[in-house]
Amino acid sequence: MQKITININPSIFYEHIMFFLKNLPKNLVHIEEPKKVPPLAQLSKKAFGILKGKIKDPVAWQREIREESDRDKYNLEVV
Repeated sequence: MQKITININPSIFYEHIMFFLKNLPKNLVHIEEPKKVPPLAQLSKKAFGILKGKIKDPVAWQREIREESDRDKYNLEVV
């Protein structure tokens, strides 16, 4: 088999090309589509970039967040 990579201009409809390729004989063509990255994963990377360098001790920060969550969850009071 030979491998090709196609970069498609936005003026050409991606769906049309994929329709054509998928209708070729299955035993002669193997199509690998790029994996789609969920938008949430992209957002988390951006959020990390915003917080990067602003939290001095990440472990202490995480403990504090968990303690606040536990207080809310179990109706605990800080003494």
